[in-house]
Amino acid sequence: MNTAYARAGYARTLELTETDNVKNAKAIMFALTQLIGALEELLSAQTAEEREQPLETALSRIYLLQKCLDFDKGRDLAVNLFKVYEFARQSLLKFKGNDETRKSVQNALEYVTLISEGWEEVLPTGRH
Repeated sequence: MNTAYARAGYARTLELTETDNVKNAKAIMFALTQLIGALEELLSAQTAEEREQPLETALSRIYLLQKCLDFDKGRDLAVNLFKVYEFARQSLLKFKGNDETRKSVQNALEYVTLISEGWEEVLPTGRH
């Protein structure tokens, strides 16, 4: 049996045995990564046209992250995460590209980055 074949078999087995919780955690991490990228792209955009796509992406990822919160199990953590995501959403909706609204989006980016770093630490099987 060659090494490539063994690796492929291991990867298939790992994929089949991965729990829903791990898959959900990876999906959340993916959404956070996309949100961070969209916020960075938005902050570097020079024109309203350049801001359109990252703004749309960021808003859709925030919506997804808010929908994934489990207020029954997460209680205070879920409420606090919702508040951070809502702050980010409101910052995006008010964003005009000027210094004042740019600072608000920059703050949102910092908060979301902290959340992402926390997820990386607790992600059950690490990032793949």
